[in-house]
Amino acid sequence: MKVLDVQNLSVQYHTGQGHRQALDEVSFSVEKGGIAGIVGESGSGKSTAMLAVMGLLAENADVTADAIAVCGQQVVPGRDIAMVLQDSLSCLNPTVKIGRQITETIRAHKNCTRQEARERAEELLDLVGIRNPAQRMRQYPFELSGGMRQRTAIAIALACEPKLIIADEPTTALDAAVQAQIILLLRRIVQDTGTSLLVVSHDMGVIAALCSRVYVMQSGRIIEQGTAEEIFYSPQQEYTKKLLRDARGIQRLRTGEKDSEVLLRLEHVTKVFDTKEGIRDISLEIRKGEIYALAGESGSGKTTLARILTGLLKPDSGRISYKGETLDAGTQAGIRQGKIQMVFQDPYGSLNPCLTAGQALSEALKALSGTQGGMTPRERRRKAEEMLCMVGLSAEDADRYPEEFSGGERQRIGIARALISEPELLICDEALSALDAATRSQILELLLSIQKKRKIACLFISHDLALIRKISSRISVLYQGRLAETGDTREVCSDPWHPYTKLLLNAAPQPDLLKARRTRPVLPAETGQEKGSRGCPFAEACGYTMKCCYNEVPGSYSFGSRKTACFLYSEEHTGKRAEGYQMTSQI
Repeated sequence: MKVLDVQNLSVQYHTGQGHRQALDEVSFSVEKGGIAGIVGESGSGKSTAMLAVMGLLAENADVTADAIAVCGQQVVPGRDIAMVLQDSLSCLNPTVKIGRQITETIRAHKNCTRQEARERAEELLDLVGIRNPAQRMRQYPFELSGGMRQRTAIAIALACEPKLIIADEPTTALDAAVQAQIILLLRRIVQDTGTSLLVVSHDMGVIAALCSRVYVMQSGRIIEQGTAEEIFYSPQQEYTKKLLRDARGIQRLRTGEKDSEVLLRLEHVTKVFDTKEGIRDISLEIRKGEIYALAGESGSGKTTLARILTGLLKPDSGRISYKGETLDAGTQAGIRQGKIQMVFQDPYGSLNPCLTAGQALSEALKALSGTQGGMTPRERRRKAEEMLCMVGLSAEDADRYPEEFSGGERQRIGIARALISEPELLICDEALSALDAATRSQILELLLSIQKKRKIACLFISHDLALIRKISSRISVLYQGRLAETGDTREVCSDPWHPYTKLLLNAAPQPDLLKARRTRPVLPAETGQEKGSRGCPFAEACGYTMKCCYNEVPGSYSFGSRKTACFLYSEEHTGKRAEGYQMTSQI
């Protein structure tokens, strides 16, 4: 029996520039208790199709269809279908506590008392794997990690008691360990509740891990459909084959040669907030022309470090130097203006919706001092158009507003804006996490070509170790604000020394049915030592713990270019080694 049946769905947008066909006679369905997936690159029309089914498209959208039905009846959005979006923080009310948001949803769909709704809310939070639900219900969304917020969004969707849940890129912004948790959670919810699931994603690994039937979308059309086995093992369309090649591609991209000159150095940098979140005792150095990676899960401190480097936050202690000059209150502004630029994770949030793409880039040039800041408006416009073309857009796109671009196209604008000032250090904070595989490859090739030409250095912050392996020369792995492991990227990713690094590598979903559906060891929903407490922060989740792990914080043990914060590599705790002993992985 078909829970959702969509036949010949078409969507046309009416804009000031004319009419644009977004969907052209799209048909798909989801069986009762089944999991179907729609996969395609950014801008292919996936999200437009879901919003059309939900009746949430803007007034300038003309929607036509032969049928949009749930169990043979006309769709009633909010009752028959619930939706889980990519950005859980934006779909949760930041001023309302978690418990109230869930209970209000329950009472809107069910005749019950406040107490009954509260009890049901706690049951739902427990169902989605959140410990201490009574405590969490008293918290606001910003007090939860990204993974916990996504679980809360799933709990709210379940509160509607829908026949179908649409999950639109539900794991894209999450790190590998939390992503694996959400995948297993969604699979378990379908098995335990009988609710059908429609997964929308550009990630072939997520589709492989969840879906039994797959629809491939390109340019607003369904170009191929079939069982997961048919799509992954015998695809017919060249576009589908390309998606699989891009997802499976693990070849290392050529990077520019790094210089011996140290561009940026951090020494024992610490920044701790009242919530005990932050970073502690971070030391690393980035050389000129080098792509240096910083990996870790949500809440590990990656973004805090990026904000310190760009001057948005001031460290509590430690030293940061740029080309040997200490960055303090007197030198930060001059050095960072133009020399250190940042590309953010959320391109829509970092772009002014009232400025066109061309105006956004022109404003970036106008803000600079010196020659570029003295450009005429016509020169700035020409430079902006050149940068848009460099990142794969067109000169005509300079007159379009952010809302008229897809997510991948908006990220291209953000990258162009950062690069237009010709920086010496580019900080990419999860800049590619929301992009499909093909777009990621294009942007990476762009960054590498600029790096080789201008010897630009890059701090590449990401939770995607497969992506990091392609592009970076060295890597540091963060866990709960501390460096777990540092070394050559190829060595760390092929032979991890720290148990947490190994977990991250094993948790990433693979675009292969057998590997993706195999149960993988992942972190529980809430684990690890309390931030700032005594002991190794990874002790509770580690399979190699010793007594000392709960009472002492491990130091950084160095062996050549490798550094790891694990007592397994300490002679004090594991015994003295013979002279000339070559350290290898102890896990």
